[in-house]
Amino acid sequence: MPPRKALAATQPADAAASYQKLYDALGRAYWDASNVDDKDTIHGAMEAIGKIITAYDKQDLANNTDLFIQLTPTIKAINAKLKAIQAEIDRITKNISTAADVVSTINKALSLFPGL
Repeated sequence: MPPRKALAATQPADAAASYQKLYDALGRAYWDASNVDDKDTIHGAMEAIGKIITAYDKQDLANNTDLFIQLTPTIKAINAKLKAIQAEIDRITKNISTAADVVSTINKALSLFPGL
């Protein structure tokens, strides 16, 4: 197992920006969603992503291996939610542009930490 310090070095430099783009794309999908259940699902994902963004902004997460390790269960949980949203996005929104943006940003977020 690599030393803990090595984990910080392997974090993608653009992770915070990618999560922000995903948050914004989900915000557009929220307004396009046609029912309350879909809005709740998207909102729940946005809240979890907001926590990740806040950690990057306030805690310098990219350089704090211990904090990143603490946040990995949250990232793993949000990845599962993102996969569910991705599978249902064509049903959630009929706006092709929004759906494509959501799929693209989800793919990017899932690729950030593929083992989670």
